[in-house]
Parts: sequence; C-alpha cells; structure tokens
Amino acid sequence: MAINFKEEQVRVEYVIGEDTVRESITKEVPIPVAEKPDIERILEVSTKIESTEVTVEEGGVTIDGVIEVGVMYVADTAEGDQPVHYFHGEMTFTNFVDIPEAEDYMSAYVDVDILRSSYDFVDERTVEVTVVLKKFAKVFDYRQMNIITDVTGIREELVEKELLRIENVVGENTYQVVVEGIIDVPTVKPPIERVLKVEGGALEDKNVEITDGAVIVDGEFEVGVMYVADTTADETPGTQPVHFFEGGLTFSEVIDVPDADEDMTSFTDINVKRWDYTITNGNRQVEVRAILEVFVKVTEPKQVMVVTGIDSDRVELEEELLRVEEVIGEDTVTETVTEDLIVPDVKPNIERILETNAQLSNTTCIVEDGGVVVTSEGEGSVLYVADTTADETPGTQPVHYFQRPFNIENFINIPEAEAGMSCHSNIEIKKVKGNRLNNRTVELVVTLRKFAKVTNFRQLTIVTDIVVVSPVVDRDECERPSKIIYVVQAGDTLYKIARRYRTTVDAIVDANNLDNPDYLEVGQKLIIPRCIIDDRDEPRRPRG
Repeated sequence: MAINFKEEQVRVEYVIGEDTVRESITKEVPIPVAEKPDIERILEVSTKIESTEVTVEEGGVTIDGVIEVGVMYVADTAEGDQPVHYFHGEMTFTNFVDIPEAEDYMSAYVDVDILRSSYDFVDERTVEVTVVLKKFAKVFDYRQMNIITDVTGIREELVEKELLRIENVVGENTYQVVVEGIIDVPTVKPPIERVLKVEGGALEDKNVEITDGAVIVDGEFEVGVMYVADTTADETPGTQPVHFFEGGLTFSEVIDVPDADEDMTSFTDINVKRWDYTITNGNRQVEVRAILEVFVKVTEPKQVMVVTGIDSDRVELEEELLRVEEVIGEDTVTETVTEDLIVPDVKPNIERILETNAQLSNTTCIVEDGGVVVTSEGEGSVLYVADTTADETPGTQPVHYFQRPFNIENFINIPEAEAGMSCHSNIEIKKVKGNRLNNRTVELVVTLRKFAKVTNFRQLTIVTDIVVVSPVVDRDECERPSKIIYVVQAGDTLYKIARRYRTTVDAIVDANNLDNPDYLEVGQKLIIPRCIIDDRDEPRRPRG
C-alpha cells in the first residue's frame, strides 16, 4: 500500500521566552509654571501609564515608558480664598528584560502595571512621587509552519500523534484614527472661568466586528473636565465653586485584514498617542482633538492532531521543534462592584460630590480546575465640596478629598482549565458613579469588565515532511536495475527524490545533465541511477 500523508500550513506565534521585572521609581515633581500659586494642601495625586515603547534586541527587550502624574491642590494665596489648582508632570522609566534567544527581528508583547503609588510633600512648590511598577515581556516570532496531520499506508500503531490547540494568526494591521469634536458644558452648569484638569481616554472595544477581509472597530473617546466656575454674575465674587462634567466622542473605523472571516477571533488594542483641547464659545464648550492608534490581530483557533513521530524504516522524517502557547479557553465577564466609602473623622461633611474615581493595581490571576480566580486591589476616591456652614464663612465651599481601599475577587469559568496552567487577565474600569447616601457616606458603584485567558505552554517536536524511501535489499548492486524513470510531482526537490531512492543529488544531476538542479517542473521525467542505491553517505542538499 502506498504511503500518503495530509499536511497543513499554519502561522503561529512561536514563543521565544518571557520574564517579569519589578521596579520602584521616585521623582520630585515641581509646579511647572511660575504663574501657579504655592501649595497649601494636596488634595489628590494620581498616576497612570501614559505610553510605552518596546524594542526587541539581541538577547532581550528594552521597555521605555512615561508615567503621567497629576496633582490637585489647595493654593496658598495672600487673599486666603483657598482656590483649587492642578498641575501635571512626567516620570520616565527604562528597563532591559533578559530573554536570551531574542533577536531584533522578532515581536514582543509587554504589559506594564502600576502596583502602587505614594507621595510626600517636599515644599510649597514640589511633590515627591514614588511608583512601583511590574513589567511583563514576552518575545515571539511569527512562523509559517508545515504540519503533518495524518499518514496512511503505515500501520496506525507506528504513527505517534498529539492533539494541539493553536491560534492560527490570519493577519494583523495598525491604523491611526483622528477623533475630533465638541463637548458642551451642560446647561445646568455655570460657564468655565478656569480649567483645573481635563482627562481623556479611549473606551476601547466598545464594539468589534469581523467581516470578510476587515475588522470594524467602534469606540468612544471619553473626556472629563473639572473647572472653576465663572459665577461673578450670580454669586459672591471669589467663591470659585468647582464643577465637573464629562462627555464623549465616538469613532468607527474599518481596518483591512485581507484573509479575515466573520467566524474568526480578534484582539484589539487602542492607544491614545496624543490629544489636546481648547475652550471655546464663551467658555461653554470644550473642543477636543485626539490621535488614536488602533491595532487589530485576527486569529483562527484550531484543534489539530499533529504527527510527532513514525516508527518505520520506510520513511525518513523532517522534524522541527515547536514552542507555542496552547489556548485552553478565554472569557469576558462584566461585574458591578458597590462599596460604601466613609468620610474620615478629620474631614468635614459632604455638601456636594464633585468627582468619584477608582483605580486598580496589582491584578493577578491563578488557574484552578475549571476556571481562573482574578483578584485586584482597588482604591476609590471622592472629591467633594464640604458643608462648612456650621463653622466657616457661608459660601466658601472648600474642596476636600479622601480615598478608601477595596478588594476585587472573581472566578471566571473556563471549563478545560487545570491547576498549574498559565493565565493572562485584565480588568478594565468601564464606569464609576458616586451617590451621596448621607453627609458622611458615598456609595461608589464601579462597573468592571474582566478578561481571562488560559494557556498551556507546549514544547514538542513535530513532523513537517515525510520522504518515502526505497527499502534496502540484500542483493549486489550489479544485480539490480541500473536505472528507473521518475515523474516529478508537486513539491518535489532533488534532495527529497535522492532521499527517497537512496542516491545522491549529484548522481541525479549527472544522469540528467541538469543545468539548474534547484529548478524542476511538474511532469518532468528524471533518470534515477540505481547503481549506488545503498550508498550510506547522506545525500547532499541542492546546490545554490
């Protein structure tokens, strides 16, 4: 019975290596402009990863990044009116993560997380900020591989197979999107006298749809504006009440991925490259312009039975080491967390909430049988106008700030997960809302989207090609046929033909007077000399 085999080509992320490093960064952040008044009291110091740049080099990965620091404070002024001000600064970091087999042409995935941050008051113009970072880097190489999935003509018990779950990488693309528009100050809010801070960020993956040959990404660029109101017309001059409003600008982009199909899976990452704003229309509008970078990758999850070995002298095998992360499963869940935040005893009562916020840090995941436990440390914060009518001048409305920690823990079902496997998790805060329950308590409602993916690292040797060889017979060379005629088939090379008939490339070239041994045509007839069929020397590969 003739020996035949089935083969398939896949494009996989071949894992080179990965590592995690931690780093503590401390930097003094000064008030950047002389026009800003001195600090009397710090209200809030926030930190977030603004950007990261990744460079794969020989032997590892260089991670460069920028952390944005925002400081809100009560100013020390001669008038004693305690206006609220805001400034921001930057902290930079760089790290080289050792991954010995990395080469500069490879790709990398990097995740940088702020584990915790703290600050110290240095002087009336300076704040010292400390940030603890966790940086994860994984290097991989996109490789087109030929895999053998089935063999016939050889007894089944002689063929070794293993089930492999892979993500066949269909294609990827990166696209820049310009988002611009106008956000109005709500009619119930007073106009803007002075902007304290404007925060912007992309609400990514609002909706992602794969179509034939493309990925449609819908999203929203959210903007939050905190400002000092211009109330000279209807309130006591100099009271400077603080207000907050938010809005969003939607975007929709079609990103070409030629071989994409609606039954496939996509990964989308949206980064804000830069953005700015202008106050217009008599201080009642904020004009926003943002440049976003959208990355999409389309994959096709596959379960394939791969041939890893054949115990037969009728074939010679070409083998290759495969190192991939086998995808066991993934899931995304949405959860709403509610926490009651109590005003500290040293703080005054709440008259009006200005802004509530939440930050997550130190997100971890542990794989258990049947799923993943995802945990994170949260911190809820409240910026509010104090009710001081009992002990201060009515209408002064001092602004105060407090924060409280909370913990998050969730089990995400992934049926085939087993303890000991690897996981990747991500928790995104989709929405934060604060309700004033009474003058000492704020109900913090946080909507979270949690993603967990379970993988199993596999390293195995797979068969990538099979050459059927002539059996060795116990006869003298002179008793055998001196030559045979072979018709070239698709995929043949002289090297494969020489191995099949236990001869050499040079012998076939000489017997056929071939000018270019690397060029064969399907249907071409070749003379295969048999007088050296049992030569034990290894056949040489084609020249050139």
